[in-house]
Amino acid sequence: MAQQIGQVLKMERPATVSQPSCAMLEVEKMLSAPLVTMEECDRLRQLALSLPADIDLAAPQEIARQLEFIAATLRAKNIDEEVGQKRFAVYVRLLGGYSKAALSYMTERACRELDWFPTPRQCLQYLEQYSPEPTLNDRALRTCERFTQARFEDWLAELRAGPMEQAAIDDKPERWRRIAEVQLLLRRTEAGGYVQRVKA
Repeated sequence: MAQQIGQVLKMERPATVSQPSCAMLEVEKMLSAPLVTMEECDRLRQLALSLPADIDLAAPQEIARQLEFIAATLRAKNIDEEVGQKRFAVYVRLLGGYSKAALSYMTERACRELDWFPTPRQCLQYLEQYSPEPTLNDRALRTCERFTQARFEDWLAELRAGPMEQAAIDDKPERWRRIAEVQLLLRRTEAGGYVQRVKA
């Protein structure tokens, strides 16, 4: 199979380096300082959702490179060229939906733990155990989630503390107001709005 791996590597083209987009730069800038307003939070969420997926799926050349690393480290049974081609095709098909980082993890685990070239099943088991680092998109959305949750809890605390102006109720998301109703902090009016419950 080493011959088939080598043939694929010869066909490899130089990688192009992608430049960060304006949205990515703005997200990174916003993450460098704490959020202050809901408007900032909404803007960060909007930018994060517009970012392309950070998953960099491995091309056949990258799969071949990782298999070559394993083949150079671990022993493998001698097989003829035709069987090698078929075997390599199976590996490419099974590993093609994974990222470069996941394949690198698989390679490191195989080289550390095995004595023989891994079977496709062993490769997939390693890949199932891979836990990727949070992407820029993930980090931004988690920041927005934490900020929104903190603001929501602050609003509930204000409702519990005493009278609140109607405008501070009306401008909140419907979901917030429904939860406050369930917690008996608001009541629904006949017109479909919400008003603060008056303490007896």
